[in-house]
Amino acid sequence: MGAHPSYAQGYYDRDNDFYVGWEAISRDRTELASYLDEFVYGVSDRAQYMHKQPRLMEAASKASEQYSAGVNYGF
Repeated sequence: MGAHPSYAQGYYDRDNDFYVGWEAISRDRTELASYLDEFVYGVSDRAQYMHKQPRLMEAASKASEQYSAGVNYGF
């Protein structure tokens, strides 16, 4: 989950719930400041960030490698 909320190809999908919620957070200065204080400035490292989000911890524990086939982009 090191790329959260985005995806990591072959490992896990993007967190769509986050992106839906981010719409409202990003449009309100107070909400944005609160989010940043809690999840960016208010954590000392990635482990603490993950610990604050049990839903992500559960998803990370179920993640497994899922590689896709190679892609030919041509010339």
